[in-house]
Amino acid sequence: MALRNDGLRPRRNLVLSGVAIGAMMIATSASAQIMTPPAAPAEPTSTQATQTIDDGTVTPADVIVTGSRIARSGFTAPTPVTVVGEERLEQRAITNVGEALNELPSFRPLVTPATQQAVGGNIGARVLDLRGLGATRTLVLLDGKRFVPSTTQGTIDVNLIPSSIVSRAEVVTGGASAAYGSDAVAGVVNFILAKDLRGFRGSVQAGISERGDGGQQNVQMAWGNRFADERGHILIAGEYDHSEGLGDCYTRSWCPREQLIGNSPAGAGGLAASIRGGPAGTGTLSSGGLIVANSGPLRGLAFNPDGSTYAYNFGTIYGTNPSPLFTLGGSESGRNGFLDGILLIPPVERIVGFAHVDYELSPALKANIDLSFGQVDGTVIGSVARSTLTIQRTNAFLPSGVAALLDANGLTSFTLGRGFNDLGGSRNMARNRTYRAVASLEGRIGEGWKWDAYYQFGRNDFRQDYTGNVVGSRIVNAADAVRSNGQIVCRINADAITTNDDASCVPFNVFGAGNISSAARAYIAPSGYQTTVTTEHVVAANVSGALFALPGGDLSVATGAEYRSDKAVGTADALSTANAFWSFNGKAVNGTINVVEGYVEAEAPLLRDVAFARTLELNGAIRRTHYNRSSPGIAETSVDATTWKVGGVWSPVEGVRLRATRSRDIRAPNLTELFGPVTLGRTTIVDPRQNGAQIQVNAFSGANRLLEPEKANTWTAGIVVAPTWDWARSFRLSVDYYDISLRGAISTLGAQVLVTRCAAGATDLCQYVQRDASGTLVSVSDVLQNVSEIVNRGIDVEASYRTDIGSLGSLDLRLLATHYLKLTIGGVDRTGQTGYRPGTTTGVPDWIVDGTVVWTTGPLALNAHGKYIPKGVFDTTLVGPEDAGYAATLSNSVNSNRVNGRFYLDLGATMKVNDRFEMFGVVNNVLDKDPPLAASAQGGTNQVYFDPIGRFFKVGARVKF
Repeated sequence: MALRNDGLRPRRNLVLSGVAIGAMMIATSASAQIMTPPAAPAEPTSTQATQTIDDGTVTPADVIVTGSRIARSGFTAPTPVTVVGEERLEQRAITNVGEALNELPSFRPLVTPATQQAVGGNIGARVLDLRGLGATRTLVLLDGKRFVPSTTQGTIDVNLIPSSIVSRAEVVTGGASAAYGSDAVAGVVNFILAKDLRGFRGSVQAGISERGDGGQQNVQMAWGNRFADERGHILIAGEYDHSEGLGDCYTRSWCPREQLIGNSPAGAGGLAASIRGGPAGTGTLSSGGLIVANSGPLRGLAFNPDGSTYAYNFGTIYGTNPSPLFTLGGSESGRNGFLDGILLIPPVERIVGFAHVDYELSPALKANIDLSFGQVDGTVIGSVARSTLTIQRTNAFLPSGVAALLDANGLTSFTLGRGFNDLGGSRNMARNRTYRAVASLEGRIGEGWKWDAYYQFGRNDFRQDYTGNVVGSRIVNAADAVRSNGQIVCRINADAITTNDDASCVPFNVFGAGNISSAARAYIAPSGYQTTVTTEHVVAANVSGALFALPGGDLSVATGAEYRSDKAVGTADALSTANAFWSFNGKAVNGTINVVEGYVEAEAPLLRDVAFARTLELNGAIRRTHYNRSSPGIAETSVDATTWKVGGVWSPVEGVRLRATRSRDIRAPNLTELFGPVTLGRTTIVDPRQNGAQIQVNAFSGANRLLEPEKANTWTAGIVVAPTWDWARSFRLSVDYYDISLRGAISTLGAQVLVTRCAAGATDLCQYVQRDASGTLVSVSDVLQNVSEIVNRGIDVEASYRTDIGSLGSLDLRLLATHYLKLTIGGVDRTGQTGYRPGTTTGVPDWIVDGTVVWTTGPLALNAHGKYIPKGVFDTTLVGPEDAGYAATLSNSVNSNRVNGRFYLDLGATMKVNDRFEMFGVVNNVLDKDPPLAASAQGGTNQVYFDPIGRFFKVGARVKF
């Protein structure tokens, strides 16, 4: 099924033209290089001196490894650091550094294009989430400096970072608030740009799935050079990326095969309360209208487009409820209104530009200016609007046959369930632009001391526009049509009550699909919008150096101060503000947070080259922070926080290092969490107070002005092995344990958890659960709260080895793995959960293993990449036959509570034509593995962890000169 995407089709042509032009440039360049003598060797990518540290590796002598403000080697750092270099991006043909990082086991890729099926906001964003602790707890830096908040959640969309010149990304998987401030609870990701580039480099590539969809095109170019007798350097880079996305659930055979079907009461027929199966039909609505009645002559009458009726096929109904939300099979199982039209992956277009200039004013003083721009455009299609309407006998469009049945049975009205597939889901188009400018100075003071100071301005402009977004109250008004003075009008304009009149109301024929006029469509499905402008000002200064000598080396210190101001100003249309739309409902965000903070860090090498300590070092830091928060019409508040860390490295023998850190980290609520919107959506709840019946309800989510900063206690401890034997000198192994306990955590519990725990007696949560007088669930307010505690524990393993294999070339092997031991959120342990049931919080697998093998022989390099996720739990709050304590009569029982594991294999090849030109190709998901079935709000699987695309091909070329 081909997906129409007319809104982006002209841009696709532009991208294809750009790819063609880029390919011509590279081909021309390659031809020129073959015919001309090679140029002089390029300068090293860094002008820093190098040193050989005691593990045998050669590194820059003046490197700041992320996690500390003091220059050091990553091998000797007390906090674990994982480095992802540009080589991985090239081997995997990944054009977005965020995509590369989200492949790592330590990240939970919760916000990516593959997880944004019907979600508004920053469509196509790639947001980093370390440890599954939430993206707001992962601090993102660019060359050691904060990046401007660039999503409506106050997080960083790494789409806007220039991937084409990222030299490496350093990932600190431990608390670093004392070094960098708020948000570093889970860790820090620092993108290091290749600012010393000399010459030109560029690439073009394209990709497509085996099924002919999911097309991608990308062009990247960068140029740098010295000027002013080598005292200055200039760098310009840009990239253009376009992804066409995927169609809806029905473009993949696996997707409609599983939804969660209710069996009420639990245990009926000996079956569990929830049945995972499909394709699922609907028991309370159809695309042309279904009369909802538990019995009687009207039960099961559905409407054809011409208004005639037919006997609706319900399929298999589990339990005793004659009108359940979902059934197995039946008339509507071929195009289920809950899945129809929602894209598995939305189309996304990305443009990034970057410029850097530095100039050496004197041997001890250098000035730098960075300018960057990024833009991301994305489009999603919302879920089809669904309504349950009361139809009066006097309805002007009521077919005569149904009217006669009403009269014959003495009925004056009936309930109609209608899915508005003929309207289609709302089309939401979002544009996100980020501008950033940094002016900095750096210099040296005497012997061994250096300083830097900078001013940064950032601005993020976000706008989303949605068209065809249904307003529920207008459907009710327009469907209730009557005749008045020979004209068909809306009843509200014909009754004796004047206060409910709506002059713009246009009646429509609700009986049968395709009978809604263009005028009625414009009335019931108008347009809306949301804008947010976020600005950030930062002024900071740092100084570092050596104070005096200790037995193991110099006592080094770093200290600094920072002022930061974040401000958000937003607008939204009146209907969105009132939560009137079926979906999206953007809101205005208005508020300011000002931060003043200062820190001190010290590193003390206590011993070196003694009998029991080849190395013994201690490291500590402390930071004091003051926050001032304000919003129009709200009293100003302030809060103070102190963070600290202590750590150490001990090498008892050559080639073995033990390291540990203990830290107190904090995260203050950001602008969106404090002053953002409370938005309306919908979710499916299994209601324990209604015998486990499935109910579709309103779900509110968003900000809470009463939030307080959260506090984390973090432990990390590990061992690093780097043998010095000749045959194993390139082998590295690190194993690190981490334990993060976050109190007062700012999070949501999930609508299902709120309902379940309220019903179980947690009365403090019942304020968020709304029921009508009969006890029927109406809505759930899953807003942000200072949840009691989040506990996250696990073990990280990293191993690498490189060896020459004689005339056959060389082999490079790398293995990364994370074993999650515990992820408890609000008292619910989500460890091992690889399902993502609607209304719940996503979990983490027990293990994620990622490995690469690269074989290089002459001009050819072949690589294999594998990723393994073992069998997991569908939902840790449910019990299935595989679990202890299972009984079908339990309201949280499910027929199977397991999700199959997956191993994905990717293969790639790079061929160097000469020193400056190479061609490459990659095949992802070589085995064409469908994702395991796991009913979710995203469709038939959990797209956070599992690939919905299938086998995918990429080809391209690179040039350097």
